[in-house]
Amino acid sequence: MTITAKIQPISTMGVEEGTKEDLLLKELEIKMQQMGYLVPYREELNWERTIASLELGEAQSLHQLKKAAARNDRVLLIYARLFKGTIFQHLILHPNHSGIYLPFRFDEPFTIQIEGQKIWIGSSVRLLEELSWLQISFDQGNHNDTVKDYWQNLMEISRKSVDYMSPIIFEEAI
Repeated sequence: MTITAKIQPISTMGVEEGTKEDLLLKELEIKMQQMGYLVPYREELNWERTIASLELGEAQSLHQLKKAAARNDRVLLIYARLFKGTIFQHLILHPNHSGIYLPFRFDEPFTIQIEGQKIWIGSSVRLLEELSWLQISFDQGNHNDTVKDYWQNLMEISRKSVDYMSPIIFEEAI
C-alpha cells in the first residue's frame, strides 16, 4: 500500500451542516481552543488552496522508519506504542498513513472521535523536529534506501506544512 500526503485545506468551501467533515471541523475548533490556538487556527491556517501532494512510499517503509526511530530512542517499537515511552511521539504514535497534521506545536498527537471513527491529529511542527533528530542516524547510512527516501519525503512534506501554514492529510492507496 502506497501512502500519499497532501498539503491542502481540511475542508473545501460549502461544507454541509451535520456532515462528517463539518463535525470534524467543529471538534478540531474546540480542541484548538482548549490548546490556546483558536485564533491562529481560524485566521492563519490555510483554508483556501492545495499546496502540494507527495507520494511518501510504501506502508512497509513507514513501519521500518518507526522501528528506526524506536531504536534511536533505545526502546522497542511495541513498548513505545503501548506506553508512549518515546521522544518520537508524533512519528510512532500517529499512524502516519491516515489522519491529519496541523502546523501548530503540541507535544503529543491526539484523537478525535467522529461518528465512531478515530481520527488522529498530530503537530507537523513537532513531527519535523522528531524527523530532524533522526538526521545523524540517516546520514551514517544505517538504513536501506526505501526507508531513507520515506524519511526524506516526510521531512519535505512536514516543512511545506509549516512553511505554508497548511494541514497535512494522509491517504493510503492499494
